[in-house]
Amino acid sequence: MLIEKLLGVAIIGVEPVLLVLIAMSVISFGIIVERVLAFVHVKNTLKNLNQVELRVLLEKRLGILATFGNNAPFIGLFGTVLGIINAFHSLSKEGSEFGVNAVMGGISEALVATAVGLFVAIPSVIAYNYFVRKIKMMLLEMEVNER
Repeated sequence: MLIEKLLGVAIIGVEPVLLVLIAMSVISFGIIVERVLAFVHVKNTLKNLNQVELRVLLEKRLGILATFGNNAPFIGLFGTVLGIINAFHSLSKEGSEFGVNAVMGGISEALVATAVGLFVAIPSVIAYNYFVRKIKMMLLEMEVNER
């Protein structure tokens, strides 16, 4: 009975997971663009800010990038698992003659979720690390200039 309920959840397929990942990708891209613009703006007004104000301003939304970068692969893997469960469920329903094609198609569809998860995570992590390094350099520069 519990297995049937879990199977019912798995049969929803990969599409909802892909929609979440696509939304995460769009949000990540928007945050990256917004942060680049913010860094350009801050660079021009660096003299008017203290270190605390600068840190708060520059670290804005970076937690979202870190969260997406860390969790997108897991969300993609979740979609892959759902897709594989769905593929094997199709195999059990259709019989072995046509089921092999259903399983292969289902597995290839499921692996797309993992690929999309990585596609979201990799740029998010790169951007996060870049911005964190840039913040450290700006704060260090500010500290040196204050002396």
